[in-house]
Amino acid sequence: MNFSVKISTILLHAVLLTTGCTSIRRGIVGILSFDDMKKSGGSAADKLLAPTEGPLEPKDGFSLKPVASSFDSITDIKFLPGESDRAVILEKSGTAYLVDFKSNKKTLFLKVSVETASELGLLGLAFHPDFASQRKFYLHYNPRSDLSRISEWKWLEGYSSNDSQVLTKETRTILEVDQPYQNHNGGNLVFGPDKMLYIGFGDGGWRGDPENRAQNLKNLLGKMLRIDIDQPSKLGGRAYGIPKDNPFLGKTKAEPEIFAYGLRNPWKYSFDSRGRLVVADVGQDKWEEISIVPPGGNMGWRIFEASHCYESADSCDAQRKDVISPIAEYGHSLGSSVTGGFQYAGKLLPSLVGRYVFGDFITGRVWSVPLPDKIPAEPTSGSELKFHGKWDVLISTFAQDAEGEMYVADFSRGTVYLIVPNK
Repeated sequence: MNFSVKISTILLHAVLLTTGCTSIRRGIVGILSFDDMKKSGGSAADKLLAPTEGPLEPKDGFSLKPVASSFDSITDIKFLPGESDRAVILEKSGTAYLVDFKSNKKTLFLKVSVETASELGLLGLAFHPDFASQRKFYLHYNPRSDLSRISEWKWLEGYSSNDSQVLTKETRTILEVDQPYQNHNGGNLVFGPDKMLYIGFGDGGWRGDPENRAQNLKNLLGKMLRIDIDQPSKLGGRAYGIPKDNPFLGKTKAEPEIFAYGLRNPWKYSFDSRGRLVVADVGQDKWEEISIVPPGGNMGWRIFEASHCYESADSCDAQRKDVISPIAEYGHSLGSSVTGGFQYAGKLLPSLVGRYVFGDFITGRVWSVPLPDKIPAEPTSGSELKFHGKWDVLISTFAQDAEGEMYVADFSRGTVYLIVPNK
């Protein structure tokens, strides 16, 4: 047994022996994230999904063109509303930069104090739908190892491309959620076409959601939340309004912010051209999934991992009819941690138009899938799930500019790439 295996074994035993002490378990997970221990189980079903390597149809291949570099552990990229040259790039350590891809100008945007152990850090940003007039934006970060915070910020000065600096200020805390462990924090923030803010929280971490938070409607972890940050709260203690059409509003055994539940770790999500929420949910040991998430939907975790039983077969099969099926999935012979993308709407790659593009953080593979008119009873077949290539990058996030073109961030090298046609 080599040294790393010994350390992993010792830590695992320590965790199992301290299951009654949350603070100790949280610290151990910070040292060794259990998602790093995933094994490539794979299955015969993988071959139905996509080729792992090999020749591509010319129309299906593309290249990655570097457009910005020298960043540290990129977690999110968000273009300024209506723009295709300037974006804010977030680093896990708590620093964000305003970057002009056309002029190669890089300006410090903000710094916030965060914890960075395991999957903690500065995780997500969203611009207010009326940003041009209000200059508000929102951050998701971990000020402590046991807390997730969503806060509102104001862009005070430095809006034009000629400004030499950006002045920003945190103006209020919108929402805070206690985190039992240091992994599965989710992190993305997105405003929908309805101008509501969608917040994706993971199940709180550990392994296998031991407290079953994702299925507990009185807990905000393992959920997709939907809130109105422009309306005052009519419910005590909240810094936001609850949309009147939220599916669990008025339910005594559910929190009104919840839009959908049964999520493990929604790492990146976006809206398609029809206004539907498309979520990439990171799997446990065997399966990664892409799902269209409807209001009130149970996405299945921890009953299911993607469309496959995670709990006992009897329990799983009895609840299958009540759970939303993924539109696509892949096993761990192809990758180990899905990163969600966007429905492509650009001009550089006509064959991708209308298809949802996503990738795998670990293996650097990229696929696309058509978005069906209706949520299918089973995930799409391999004939529709196209493989576009494999690169030596850790795909931490995709981005999309105002023209619909897509970008990829490499977490390890700190480089941002534009997806372009092969020459």
